[in-house]
Amino acid sequence: MVWPLSKVVNHVANKLAFFPPRPSTYAVAQHPDGPNELYIQPLIEGCRKVLSCTVLKLKHAKGKKGAAGEEIIAAHVTYAPQGRRTTRTLVFSHGNAVDLGQMLPFYRELSKELRVNVMGYDYTGYGCSTGEPSVAASVIDLDTVVDCLLDRFKLQPSDIVLYGQSVGSGPSVDLAARSPKLAGLVLHSPLMSGLRVLYPSWKRWPACADVFVNTRLMPLVQCRVLIMHGTDDDVIDIVHGKTLHKLAKNAHPPLWAEGFTHQDLEMSEGYLPSLKSFLKAVWPEYEPRP
Repeated sequence: MVWPLSKVVNHVANKLAFFPPRPSTYAVAQHPDGPNELYIQPLIEGCRKVLSCTVLKLKHAKGKKGAAGEEIIAAHVTYAPQGRRTTRTLVFSHGNAVDLGQMLPFYRELSKELRVNVMGYDYTGYGCSTGEPSVAASVIDLDTVVDCLLDRFKLQPSDIVLYGQSVGSGPSVDLAARSPKLAGLVLHSPLMSGLRVLYPSWKRWPACADVFVNTRLMPLVQCRVLIMHGTDDDVIDIVHGKTLHKLAKNAHPPLWAEGFTHQDLEMSEGYLPSLKSFLKAVWPEYEPRP
């Protein structure tokens, strides 16, 4: 049987990327302090509640190709010591088998350690975001989140660093390739493309059936790029990270975390120092936590 091209692409995408936790690990609840105040209510044991953030329901940006009017959930963790807010913001696109309820405590700690705001969100079909996950929808999701930062939070592109973890590298590289004024791009255990993950022994990969082809888009990225990858990653081999590093026009010194895997890279000793060094490079006035 010969599948239509669209079915081939969907087959690759579904095998590679989209494994949202079922059911969602959280609910979006209304805060008693006001009718418009929302918060993330964890629904599973071990997930901590994070109240010090702004929870948003965002509609897909109108006019985006493939937009179906879905509503995605985002959470903005603000870094504001003594009430002094910063505009420096990390936009975090998470991996494929987690949702915002699991990631939000990590975002809060990352915000404190790096002294920046962190904007996290759930892809279409993840957590309490509506719809069904797809490659096209994930690209629109990130566009919608960044549009919110520019319009509602009044940020400039130079205030924003995109952070793509695993499959989140796909929409992050896509947007960075279209946005030359962004401050920077961080890729955490990234992939070269969907087919290169699923079929690493192939000599050639048909571009027309591939998804998240970061090798094609990386040379178009103008901003500074930090790539971090574990040497013992058995999900996405480190060759993916090293290849993308070579393709980056404006590459920051990478982190090849010796002995770390796809699941624990953020526990390596070099993780926070690499991020702080990178942020200092893209924002010269940035002062990291000692």
